[in-house]
Amino acid sequence: MADGFNWFLILVTVVAAALVLAGCIYILVEYSHPEDRNQAWVPKIIVVLSMTLAIWTVLMFPLDVANTQACAQSISPSSCNYTLPMEQLWYAVFISNLVLVFLILPFTLFFYEADSDYTFCQKIKGSLMWTAGFLVFIILIIVIAYLLIGYVVYPTQLLTSGLGESSALLDGTLATTNTTCIIPIFNPNTTSTNSTDGAGTDGRCSSFTPPLQIENWKLRVSITVYIMAIQSVLGWLLFLVFCGVGLIGTPVDWTQEFLGRPRKTITKSEYMRRAQLIAQRAKQVANMLALLRRGDRDRRWRSNLAKCQREVALLEDDEYQLERVFPQGEDGDVRWVLFMLGFYVLGFMAFMAYVLTFTWIAHMIAYQLPPRPLSPFLNSMFVTLDDVFPLFGVLAFSIYCLYLMTAAMKGNFLMGLNFLIIKLYPMRPGATMMSSFIVNTALILLMSPAIVQFCAQAFAVYADGTAIFDVFGNQVMYLIGIKYIYNLNVFIYAMLAITLLTGIFMAFRGKKTWQRRKPEDAYAMID
Repeated sequence: MADGFNWFLILVTVVAAALVLAGCIYILVEYSHPEDRNQAWVPKIIVVLSMTLAIWTVLMFPLDVANTQACAQSISPSSCNYTLPMEQLWYAVFISNLVLVFLILPFTLFFYEADSDYTFCQKIKGSLMWTAGFLVFIILIIVIAYLLIGYVVYPTQLLTSGLGESSALLDGTLATTNTTCIIPIFNPNTTSTNSTDGAGTDGRCSSFTPPLQIENWKLRVSITVYIMAIQSVLGWLLFLVFCGVGLIGTPVDWTQEFLGRPRKTITKSEYMRRAQLIAQRAKQVANMLALLRRGDRDRRWRSNLAKCQREVALLEDDEYQLERVFPQGEDGDVRWVLFMLGFYVLGFMAFMAYVLTFTWIAHMIAYQLPPRPLSPFLNSMFVTLDDVFPLFGVLAFSIYCLYLMTAAMKGNFLMGLNFLIIKLYPMRPGATMMSSFIVNTALILLMSPAIVQFCAQAFAVYADGTAIFDVFGNQVMYLIGIKYIYNLNVFIYAMLAITLLTGIFMAFRGKKTWQRRKPEDAYAMID
């Protein structure tokens, strides 16, 4: 066996995995509500691990490429002793994804939101019942679909060929042969003036000479591959919306954060004055909530409740912003410097986000949407970078894959589930309850297979030969019922349409902000 083992690749993998884990912990701390800071440790661990797994899933694609490139191109892939068993790792990651999305995270959500009056055993029992019902529903859908249409259909072209003596071919004595294509047994550079049907003027076979005989080759895929395909389709329904919003929302939001950064700290007296105003508004909101408890739950009551919830969100955001412009503690000056440095890093990230967004859109238009790609575009760039230094291409490839996940997460944080008409589990810095973390983490985890599938389609030239491309490029794309969605690029057109609408919306309205006004002006009078 030829050796393609690479200890440096393992070291880079471990470091990258640790950085992703640290980033997910930071997101949890940055977004957590103060009421959840020192409790609900088990849900927090599950959320961090789930979010980390989602990002790891996307970054495993560049790892798969690097693992494939560990062997020289002159060595057959089947003869190489690879650094990592990527096929087994992919199956493990997708199965873990499935278990977390449809079993562990739902159970955690049901347990966390159980009635506080329930005992621990009652919470466990109720959570198990709800999770079991949800799981049975999902399993029935997957099993029924697999039994009915769990097949791939490959279009195949029938060809026949034969071998003949060069002297016979040159003399034309094989003219009456039924063979579709005669390949002479001599130096392929030898030319011939006579050839049978299907052979070129040089005596060699042309596989595409009409008439062609096309047949469909139908095979049943493994249940594991079919589950991966279903995960990808479900994730695409979320990914096309959230990434469509995030491709524009990410650079715009980061730019507005940078331009709207505080220029200086406030004094302690100013801090106390603003804190007192927030406290007065909080008291007024509490009085409104007391009135709502005594009111009839009609349409007017629901409207007032929604306005009250909006004002609570305003208060939480004001408190969060106030704490940022008045760093407290003995190291307040150091915290302020780091705080401002973070804004300049964010400004650089915004610039890079614009570049990545527009190159992604250009790549989709040039390579993925046309029946015949106009240009390999980013594929060519990665190959060129690999020629300069082997890791440069993989690094650029990783950045583009990771940016898709970042854009999808940003779109999720900006929108939540508002596109489903109802406002469900919003994500807000410093004001996010654990239930919102659980739901949105499940959505992010569900999107990760779709992102991998999209990257496999977008970078088919560069990622050819990888373990995951064999699944998404050679099997999922030919599944009955699913192949038409991918072959017609339905998801990509929908995502680009949402990206265009998001750009128009933000150009005319800008980033969505709460309108600030006095609480008493925000509510209808309650009898």
